[in-house]
Amino acid sequence: MFESIENKKISQVVIEQIQDMIMSGELKNGDKLPPERELTQTLNIGRPALREALKALEVIGLIESRHGQGNFIVNNTENSFFKPLSLSFKLSNGNIEDILELRHLLENYTVSQAAIHASEEDIQRLYELYESLVNSETLELKSHYDKEFHYEIAKISKNTLINNLLESTSYLFDNFISKTIGMTFSSEDSIDSLYEEHLNIIRAIEKHDPDKASKCIFLHLNKINRGMLIQ
Repeated sequence: MFESIENKKISQVVIEQIQDMIMSGELKNGDKLPPERELTQTLNIGRPALREALKALEVIGLIESRHGQGNFIVNNTENSFFKPLSLSFKLSNGNIEDILELRHLLENYTVSQAAIHASEEDIQRLYELYESLVNSETLELKSHYDKEFHYEIAKISKNTLINNLLESTSYLFDNFISKTIGMTFSSEDSIDSLYEEHLNIIRAIEKHDPDKASKCIFLHLNKINRGMLIQ
């Protein structure tokens, strides 16, 4: 239940209460919040502070305001423009090595799980993304399909928490992948090697061989030139 607020930064406490209620299961996806007038009375706060908190939660993707209906708990965090882990990393002066290590950790797991769980439709989707990567004529499009390829593998792994983590760090990974594609785009040998690495990953997943898939992703990520990425 909502509790009265006293002697704290008001909007922040409202945000924390709603987050706590989501984590405890008291509020669920699709639940409608009480009307604003009722919330101001229950929480013992003014309407401006309440609206500030609700707007912040809407930016994060936890609340959706529907005209004429009220405020609802939603799960729009994947589509939110607010990426807290990415922003925190940059503001803490994180480096390229940190990103590469995280990619190794996450993608080694997701590709092995994808090899276990992948359906025929999943594998077909990976082949389609591979073909789009190869046939794209611009750096921007190649970067786009490379990102989609790796995110699709994560989806196939069927681990919701890892997918949420990847989404929250997407700014970092997207920039990382764009730099990697940029380094290989001008060299025919390098870009052909990149294509082959992606194809080997798909084939290992298609054979449902998690060990082989892990080795393929390790070789793929390990060929990245760290020195050039830092430039």
